[in-house]
Amino acid sequence: MPERPEKNDKRDRDLDRELRDHLELDAEAKQDRGMSADEARFAAQREFGNATRVKEVTREMWGWASLERFWQDVRYSLRLMRRNPGFTAVAVLTLALGIGANTAIFSIVNAVFLRPIPLPDAGRIFVVHRVNNQIGGNSLSFPVYLAWQDNRDAFEAFGLLGFTGNTTMTGKGEPERISSLGATSELFSVFGVQPAMGRAFRPEECRPGGPKLAILSDALWRRKFSADPNILGQAIAIGGVPRTIVGVMPREFEVPLGSARDVQIWVPYAVPLASENPSNGGMMCFGRLRKGVAAARAEAALTPTLGPLREKFPKMFGAGEAVRLDSIRKFISAGAGTAPLLLFGAVGFVLLIACANVANLFLARSASRQREVAIRTALGASRGRLLRQLLTESVLLAFLGGIAGVLVCYASFQSVLSLVPSNLPHIGQFRLDGNVFVFALILSVLTGIVFGLVPALETSAADPQKTLKEGSAGAGASRRRGYVRSALVVAEVGVSLVLLVGAALTLESLSGLLHVPTGFETHNTVVFGLGLPQARAKTSAEINSFLEQFNAKLSALPGVQKVAYANALPFLGGPDLLYSVEGRSASKDGDSHDSAYRVVSSDYFSAMHIPLVRGRIFLQTDAANSEPVAVINRAMADEVFPKEDPIGQHIWIGKPMGPENSEAAPRRIVGVVENIREYSLAEPAYATMYAPYSQTRDGDARSALFIVHSAQDPMSLVPAMRAALGSLAPDLPPSRVRTMEDVVSTSLVDRRFSTTLLALFGAMALLIATVGVYGVISYSVAQRTHEIGIRVALGASRGRVMGMVLGQGLRLAAAGIAAGLVASYWLTKLLSDLLYDVKPTDPATFAGVSLALIGVALAACWIPARRATRVDPIVALRYE
Repeated sequence: MPERPEKNDKRDRDLDRELRDHLELDAEAKQDRGMSADEARFAAQREFGNATRVKEVTREMWGWASLERFWQDVRYSLRLMRRNPGFTAVAVLTLALGIGANTAIFSIVNAVFLRPIPLPDAGRIFVVHRVNNQIGGNSLSFPVYLAWQDNRDAFEAFGLLGFTGNTTMTGKGEPERISSLGATSELFSVFGVQPAMGRAFRPEECRPGGPKLAILSDALWRRKFSADPNILGQAIAIGGVPRTIVGVMPREFEVPLGSARDVQIWVPYAVPLASENPSNGGMMCFGRLRKGVAAARAEAALTPTLGPLREKFPKMFGAGEAVRLDSIRKFISAGAGTAPLLLFGAVGFVLLIACANVANLFLARSASRQREVAIRTALGASRGRLLRQLLTESVLLAFLGGIAGVLVCYASFQSVLSLVPSNLPHIGQFRLDGNVFVFALILSVLTGIVFGLVPALETSAADPQKTLKEGSAGAGASRRRGYVRSALVVAEVGVSLVLLVGAALTLESLSGLLHVPTGFETHNTVVFGLGLPQARAKTSAEINSFLEQFNAKLSALPGVQKVAYANALPFLGGPDLLYSVEGRSASKDGDSHDSAYRVVSSDYFSAMHIPLVRGRIFLQTDAANSEPVAVINRAMADEVFPKEDPIGQHIWIGKPMGPENSEAAPRRIVGVVENIREYSLAEPAYATMYAPYSQTRDGDARSALFIVHSAQDPMSLVPAMRAALGSLAPDLPPSRVRTMEDVVSTSLVDRRFSTTLLALFGAMALLIATVGVYGVISYSVAQRTHEIGIRVALGASRGRVMGMVLGQGLRLAAAGIAAGLVASYWLTKLLSDLLYDVKPTDPATFAGVSLALIGVALAACWIPARRATRVDPIVALRYE
């Protein structure tokens, strides 16, 4: 049974008193034998230390000494921090910047790559798609899905998700634009969830001509229907089509896939029993593997099903196509790209610089603690015991920095989230959850060990006898410590250069993109969407009539200069279609091509300010009963008719996909217009063909995007535009009203996210590195005060002294820049996907950043250099 701590404390005090008395007597005896006072006391301290070790071993036998020693170290560390508030504040602030930035970026990495997928047994859920697909993308056609459906023995459940887009919901309150998705009957089983209320779709309901049903999301049910428990069986209209509500999904259910994340209504996806349509249909296939079945086995079973389809549709299937299964986790991570991980690596560099800077502070302070450490060693403290004490100080300081860092992260988190692209795939919300706080805690401990280890090893390695005799660490230890501090500063400068080069490259790319001409008018232009339900306009003639009426009302509004509409607008996506040139054989050029397909009003080109290159644009006489016509852009003309005049040529839209998808007659090309940027400012002009609204098939252009160009702020016209639409169709709300400038700006959100954070990290790294250079040079000047005094006394000019100090700083900066240039040459290649019209190894950027760092290093050395020139030689010579 161990003794109580009170008795142990009394025994320890008595033992300490006896040992100290023995120390005094023993020191006097040794001095009488001819030893000097310092030597006698040092020898007595050695013996006292041995006795102290015996006492510590006795304590450890009772099991509470280690914990007591730990709390002693903590209390002592806290006293040191209170005694040195300036040192503590600088170190905590430096660490707070590094740990806070890492915590913020980790919250993004956590949501994208690490957070568990909130679906039961998610490890068995896979995206089933084709590789080497000559059409491209993950979207499928019905023949492919039907062939897989007949060979799905490896799967427990197998389903399709169809992207049906935004549509108008009526029947409950004001009309509202909502997002909807199509689902086959087994899709919810693939995800391992079922409606919280009601039921899922049945197989017979997911066929053409099946009943019109709907399943609500929990959020829509609560917001729009006030969580009505009697919602099942009620009717609503989706896109003008009456549908019966049969279920409500669970509150926590989420499909972590881009636009599918915010789905508000699920509708049955109609899959035919057979199909001759090989074109991709905006569908994704998901499967839940049976337990114990490997993905490779399922791939091997499904790949042969593409063979018969290749023979049946040779123009739609390539020889190397195969089936691949990607886990839903891998699919989400791949969709996020490399930007989050690159930023995580960049912010990790910031933390390394912060660690190096705080390590330098500890090394500077350790010089004043050499005598303390020597006395501890003389009293019997082992090197391991000293290391534990010193590391306790650094870890405790890092822990305080971690707390401050989390507070910094919390205060700035919304600002960081405002930069995150809305289309970045993630699981759940970006938030500071338990994983993030555990990460911050672990990071704080590791940071304390990293920046505290080198100073602790350096301090604990000093010879205590020399220290006690000389009263300092000695010239050798001082030089060694100076080398270590200089090496840390070199590392800081090198890492800073890497981050600054990356930030400069991405900034240069973003600046270049902002100056890329779009090819169309963006100023004073507003755009919005309009979807016509089938109940309002069944045929192309009715659709075109309604759109023309609305176009006329908008054109009559005061301040409006031009109005037009199209099935898709630049930077907002749009369909691609296959086409063939009439009269060409497969042996000549291949009889099928792919291009963007845009259905536009006759005023589209003038409203968008797209110049005509040759021929003509659409006229009012290009009606449904007249010859089908098309306009192409310059890129399509150069690609398909490089040595011919495209005017008068005929193209078949959809013919390579079979009669089911082909137009009834070829279109005559009547004009060529200038290229515009369709999908991205960073991508070259894409081949595009235009067709007039008046000559489209029924339903092909049921949704339209309107463009309104005015002489004033276009957003001020929005109320009048809504009123004009309400006068024609009160149940049709416009969707996503915004300026074209906002549309273009939004297309750069991914690059702006990476560029802004890289620039921020580079600035933080530069600031910390500048403080590090300043600290080393200031410390060096203080250490060399006596030397500088001698130099001045011997006639050294102030300019020479200043040059000496600045030269030392420049040598450190040059060494760091040299190391950073080598590292940057290799690491900046990882930024290739983020760059536009700039090489990752751009010499001008490397040179500019290097010169800027030299300038910053000179500025950091200037104050210590001026202080050195003001050293009074008389005072300096008295200093020693």
